Amino acid sequence: MKKLLLSLIFVCAAIGAAKAQTTYYFSDFDSFADNATVLPGGSNSLTAYGLPTQFGLIRDDGSGGKALNIYGGEQFNGANSGAFGALSERISAGETLLRMTGEYRTTAASDGEPWNQTAQIQFQNTVGFFAYNFIEVSSSTPDWTPFTLDLNIAGVNADQLGQIQANFFIPDFNAGQFQVDNLTVQTTVPEPSTYALLALGGAGLGAHLMRRRRR
Repeated sequence: MKKLLLSLIFVCAAIGAAKAQTTYYFSDFDSFADNATVLPGGSNSLTAYGLPTQFGLIRDDGSGGKALNIYGGEQFNGANSGAFGALSERISAGETLLRMTGEYRTTAASDGEPWNQTAQIQFQNTVGFFAYNFIEVSSSTPDWTPFTLDLNIAGVNADQLGQIQANFFIPDFNAGQFQVDNLTVQTTVPEPSTYALLALGGAGLGAHLMRRRRR
């Protein structure tokens, strides 16, 4: 019975690890006014820079809702989240993966000029402004397209763990608008280690039950 309880505890711990996550930002952007330049969504907020500071970050998402909207017209237009806090603590808790998910699409400029831009979704350093990794969108993408961007924060230098933010931007003057919707940024336990824990716990419980049946 003691072994059975230990196996159950192990499986429950594995399931807890599978669900362990800390959300830093989440929004579908529907509640914001078009002229909003700061978009709270949890412990962090998206803040405009460049032209969006004048005209706002929110536009129609094409289906009656709203979306984060970045557009050309000046060099480096965008929005960033500011640094995510306590990432070293999240690593200690096993949440070594920083994951950003959502949807993106491209649209024509406000005057109807077709998309002729390059946009990026980044995990960016807040001091040196370099990207740890990114998704680049250069071709016209009129349909909403799901994306996932992962960063292994356990592999980031310890002195940079307080300098990681989400960044969305268009780097040049060409025509086009870039939209992001249903955005989530969270730390989570990497899937391979989660599956390994579940497999080990399940194997221990199964072996114990089989031994009991044979007695």
